[in-house]
Amino acid sequence: MRIRDILDSQGRPIAFEVSTAFLDRRAVRQIVQAIPGARILAYRPYREQLCEFVVSGAAFLVYEAWGESAVYWVGPKQAGWCAQLASVRDAFARARPFLWFVTFRTA
Repeated sequence: MRIRDILDSQGRPIAFEVSTAFLDRRAVRQIVQAIPGARILAYRPYREQLCEFVVSGAAFLVYEAWGESAVYWVGPKQAGWCAQLASVRDAFARARPFLWFVTFRTA
């Protein structure tokens, strides 16, 4: 899956964007559920703030800006870099969406 990293002034990833082209909202939830240690706090399939979840104590959001955007924004709820973003990004990078379901490669 194509991922566009959003970097801070020091070059560290603070969030990322993934295309909505082959990734529906249900697939986003499945990817989040596949993140080791992730716990979904809220899933709102019909809102811009699609999903809230926690990974090892850090809160994250999946957001589809402006309602009908071409990308999902994924990042920590608290702005800035956090170590847990790497495992979140890895789960999205491993996802292989195909129509209405998602499969995962093993590492």
